[in-house]
Amino acid sequence: LFVRHLERLPPRPVAFTALVITAALWGSNAVVARVLLDGISAVWLAWLRWNIVLLILAPFVWKERRAIISALRNHTRELAIFAVVGFAPQNVLTYVGLSGTTAINMGLLNSAVPVMIVAIVAVIKRRPPGLFESIGLAISVTGVLLIVAHGDARAILRLDFNAWDLLLLVGMFIWAIYTIKLGGRTIPMSFPAFCFAAALIGQIITLPALGWDLAVHGAPRPSLLTISGVLYIGAFPTLLAILLYGYGIARIGAVQAGIFTHLVPVFAAIFATLTIGERLHAFHAAGFALIAGGAILCCLTPAPMLSSSREAPRA
Repeated sequence: LFVRHLERLPPRPVAFTALVITAALWGSNAVVARVLLDGISAVWLAWLRWNIVLLILAPFVWKERRAIISALRNHTRELAIFAVVGFAPQNVLTYVGLSGTTAINMGLLNSAVPVMIVAIVAVIKRRPPGLFESIGLAISVTGVLLIVAHGDARAILRLDFNAWDLLLLVGMFIWAIYTIKLGGRTIPMSFPAFCFAAALIGQIITLPALGWDLAVHGAPRPSLLTISGVLYIGAFPTLLAILLYGYGIARIGAVQAGIFTHLVPVFAAIFATLTIGERLHAFHAAGFALIAGGAILCCLTPAPMLSSSREAPRA
């Protein structure tokens, strides 16, 4: 209902507003998840997060149950790919990385997503990057290296990086793939129904990892704080944010929508410093400036397949 109400309003200004709210919600996700990972494993957090989404979505997509069942039967492979790159399996990888680093670093590495989108599109289209794209990619990669090396130039030369940050970076790369694929979604169903179907498959794919975690570590014993945090992450940084993100991509394209991820580290840094006492360092600011600057150069001449909303499906 919320998304349908948005569709009655002017598309681009509302899309920009939706993407700013999305960035704020994702920034809060990094902070809340960082706190929760001290008491619950990454697998359980991701799996419970999407169970909340499924429970909330179920009554709203019930009238589309036939379309969902049809999609699960006839578009299983496409939904499974979406499930891996944008739902619980991708979240598991990201949360594993976050368990060994900071919410600020997670937010900062989100800024690499628009650059990754440009690089992936260049490979898909089999075209060499343009001048601005090449310069932008080089600048952004430098910023990413600075962050994962925690500002130590010698660590860059030794290729001695924080493994947890590298896992986060892989998670962001997978999310960039999801962003690109989302712009070309062809399954005939509403976006909420699509999210329900893909999330359901994602939960099934995650079950082996959940079983392994259960066998090794036993069942979690969540506190009231953990339960509240999981409910918040499921309802807001996951469900509401993914609906708003899909809305934004459908109206302004994946490249322009991806630029708004540069607001994620801003919100994450504010929330992390105010609530959990994380500290900003000079290398954080330098890395963010390089990544954001490189992304702006990359997106000066965006790929035609992603720069317009005319080819994107409606959410």
